[in-house]
Amino acid sequence: MINLKFYISQTFNKLAVLLLIIGVFFYLISLNTLNAKNIVKSNKSSALSAESLKIVELIPYITVENNHILLGEVFTNVGIKKNSRIAYSPKPGKSARFDAKWLYRVARAHGLKWRPLSLKTHVIVERASYEIYEDEVLDALKKAFYDRGYRNNIEIDMNNRSLSIHVSTNKNSTINITGLTVKKTTGRFIATLSVPGDSNNVQRFRLTGRVHRLMEIPTLNKNLKRNDVITKDDIEWIKVRSRKLRNGVLRDEEEIVGMAAKRRIPSNTPLTSNYLQRPKLVQKGDLVTVSLTSRGLQLTTRGRAQDSGSKGDIIRIRNHKSKKIVEAKVIGEDMVSVNLLNRIAFK
Repeated sequence: MINLKFYISQTFNKLAVLLLIIGVFFYLISLNTLNAKNIVKSNKSSALSAESLKIVELIPYITVENNHILLGEVFTNVGIKKNSRIAYSPKPGKSARFDAKWLYRVARAHGLKWRPLSLKTHVIVERASYEIYEDEVLDALKKAFYDRGYRNNIEIDMNNRSLSIHVSTNKNSTINITGLTVKKTTGRFIATLSVPGDSNNVQRFRLTGRVHRLMEIPTLNKNLKRNDVITKDDIEWIKVRSRKLRNGVLRDEEEIVGMAAKRRIPSNTPLTSNYLQRPKLVQKGDLVTVSLTSRGLQLTTRGRAQDSGSKGDIIRIRNHKSKKIVEAKVIGEDMVSVNLLNRIAFK
């Protein structure tokens, strides 16, 4: 009986110890789980704390490409709100200034911990762009005039040469000319310039000016003195506005080469017959050869020219021996001929 009680007591003690061990085991497990949760919470709290410690700062000068200014382009460390639109961008090539009051209102509206240091705080926003220059506009106009039948020999004067055209860097720079009207009597024109040509956001500019038809004419490539004879090497072709050409301007090189300057002629002067004369083959006072041809017989003598003359001119010649004067026709350089009726006078 005593042994039985002892056995039961021992068994009970072992069972109690086992239950105690199991209880301690589960306690430790629950404690580890709690610690792990606390660590996760602590890490999250630390992350949030680190995020909250990031200072929001203002970017005082920015360049934008799109139509809207974003919150993240003006302020740093704004997190997921960085793509929030806060204003329209200035036009391409232009800039805008945003003052301290406006910036503070934007910061408050988006929950940013930021205040301006003073009322002088501001942001300058510039719209990125590239400029379309005058020569590009002129090329587009020339193409439009070409389609109207004006071809290549034209010159264009634009009234609005100071026109400044800027296109956003993320847009196509195609130039279109529309609504071209020309007054044929004066060459004055009106047209509309559109850029970029294939975008819904098209900029339009009104162009006015004058188109001039050009003509090529032969002129001199150097200054000529009186009586200088023009050679082919002296000719230079230039383009001039047809409206500026006076009546009688020579347009054929053959009308100029071989002629002599009647007076001093500056280079690049449009030439008329008033500037030119046949070259003097005989100068007054020169000793010339006088020829007489009759029935296959040719006689020559010498005489002194009393006048200057070009080929075909009739001038006076004094006989070198008899001192008598007779009229003769210039036939070459220092050469004249006397007709049959006047031959007696030369004896």
